[in-house]
Amino acid sequence: MSNYDYEDDNEDFEEDTSSNDLVKQLRKANKGKDKELAELRSQFETLNKGQRDRTIKETLESRGVNPKISKFIPQDIDPNDESVSKWLEDNAEVFGLELEQNQSKPITNPTEIAAYKRMTNTADLGASPENSADLMQRILNTKTKEELDDLIRNNPGL
Repeated sequence: MSNYDYEDDNEDFEEDTSSNDLVKQLRKANKGKDKELAELRSQFETLNKGQRDRTIKETLESRGVNPKISKFIPQDIDPNDESVSKWLEDNAEVFGLELEQNQSKPITNPTEIAAYKRMTNTADLGASPENSADLMQRILNTKTKEELDDLIRNNPGL
């Protein structure tokens, strides 16, 4: 006979069913979270790709280039105006493009043109400081309303 009592060993290995159920529930919850994470990653990648494509196409259109060239732009290029414009300038001759170096647009709004003309003509129409004392003396020397009207008509800076 041996010195070991085998009946005591069996008591140590009894399964605890409540902890086993808890582990199963945790595994199930973890699988659900993993599935949800995979769905969110898929949505993120789809939205990110759509935004990238849209930004690149808008940049190409603003430069006057056919937006179909966007499929040739590498994935490692950042989808911002500066990066796409630089890539386009570097590869313009590959696509047979002649890009304008100056991208500034002229002012075409009539109200802005009129305001600009008024600002540039202000110096020409205004009274210079050296003539203002003489002009003031001439105004004070007028005796009738007609003389004052003639003086104002002949000096548009008043």
